[in-house]
Amino acid sequence: MRKHKRGSSAPGILGKKLGMTQFFEEDGTVVPVTVIEAGPCKVLQVKVKDINELPEERRKAADNRGKKLGRKERLRRADGYYAVQLGFGVRPERNCKKPSLGHSKKAGVEGGSPYFIREMRWDSLPPYTEGQDLDVSVLEGIDKVDITGITKGRGWTGTIKRWNFQRQPMSHGTKKCHRHVGGTGRTYSTAKGIPKGKKSAGHYGVEKVSTLGLKVVGVDKDRNLLFIRGNVPGAINGHLVIRQSKRSKGSTGKS
Repeated sequence: MRKHKRGSSAPGILGKKLGMTQFFEEDGTVVPVTVIEAGPCKVLQVKVKDINELPEERRKAADNRGKKLGRKERLRRADGYYAVQLGFGVRPERNCKKPSLGHSKKAGVEGGSPYFIREMRWDSLPPYTEGQDLDVSVLEGIDKVDITGITKGRGWTGTIKRWNFQRQPMSHGTKKCHRHVGGTGRTYSTAKGIPKGKKSAGHYGVEKVSTLGLKVVGVDKDRNLLFIRGNVPGAINGHLVIRQSKRSKGSTGKS
């Protein structure tokens, strides 16, 4: 599992995992698919390298205090990189902080601020504008996608479940320690305790994971649904970042 390199100019969208079902192909083959609600997403901001690439009305930075004091309007600084900031879902206004509300209202979000916000890096200026709505149609014609999500939490687990360790023998004098870790000390520096990075029992799950090259089985524009072959990381109702795969036909990345 790998992550997208920074600056990947591939279309993407945010979504939510709804569950799994199955499709039947023409020859009767059963295909397990994951159903994802992909969009609609609001473009909250477009990050730019050079301030001259922004429209004239967006180059000016808000400076209410400066206006009262009669100062000149200051210009906004460039972000130093290309990216598009997307928002998915709406959090009620009563649960939002004022900075997030103000940022969202600039993009035309009403009734609150997006619940799930992520940035997607681009090599060049993204072909989107602030306040634009994106739906699942941005992935139309793409055969494979890369999906990033947060894995299910499994609590505190032992080494067998967490790291696929083998249990100890059930005979030959082994007594009440069949699923224990075994020896964890060091050979020549036992006073320093367990070495860093040693595989042991601990919290398992709730990790950011990217699954690459997942096949797109179908797209439902009317309901903003995306059907992906196989499973994707995360629990039901978990939020996902979906981008065109580097292994896709016509992709700009290397396969």
